[in-house]
Amino acid sequence: MDMKFFSFCCLMGAGALMASCSSENDAQPSGEGTISLNVTAETGFQSRALDESDYQNLNNYTVQLIKESAVLNTWNYADLPSAIKVDAGNYQVKAFYGEDQAVSRESMYVEGVTDVTVTPSTGEEAATQTVSVTCKPVCAKVSVKFADSMSEYFSDYYVTFKTTALGDETFVWSKTDIDPAYLKVEENESVSVTISTTKISDSSQSTTNKTYTMSPQTGLTINVSPKAPDAEGNISISVEIDTSTVDHEQDIEVPNDWI
Repeated sequence: MDMKFFSFCCLMGAGALMASCSSENDAQPSGEGTISLNVTAETGFQSRALDESDYQNLNNYTVQLIKESAVLNTWNYADLPSAIKVDAGNYQVKAFYGEDQAVSRESMYVEGVTDVTVTPSTGEEAATQTVSVTCKPVCAKVSVKFADSMSEYFSDYYVTFKTTALGDETFVWSKTDIDPAYLKVEENESVSVTISTTKISDSSQSTTNKTYTMSPQTGLTINVSPKAPDAEGNISISVEIDTSTVDHEQDIEVPNDWI
């Protein structure tokens, strides 16, 4: 046999073998697999006052099966099948409750997402893969409490919050607001807080800017109250921060022209 022809045949055979191996490695798994979905809720804020009963009730949750950003199935948790047969491949399981908003006084948004690779079932009794999803709030709870004595010095006063999720908008806590608000925040996000007042005597306005680090599942309570003017007429506002079980107090000194 001609050696050149023999060498050519060997190269062609090796190339075919390599192509076959590459094709096998790149191929997606085929067949079907069975998964079982398990949803839990961890809605505990690091704050001492929150009624979480609605968020502990899993029957309020919606569960979705997602593949390549497309929602394949949606169930209410109460109607969730005990097992689901799907094609082998990569999926996401998402569970959520509430409305995904930048800020809300009506509710908070709770969500969990888990990636899963479904493998083909083999044998007469195919194993079922269990997929667990833990839902947590994507927001922080904020409250502002103005002391009654604020009205002795100021005709109007409010607090403005700015977060990444709010974009170009802001959330304003007015002097008459009572119910807590739920702000969508990122992990360790710097939240801008501005305290604004309007003086009774001449209607002049003043602001003080603060920044607080907040994360989902944390609580922030700001207590705002005026202190009696000192000998030089200065007045300060006391700001108390509640994150978990520790109270931190911070005073904001107000210039003379505030009073």
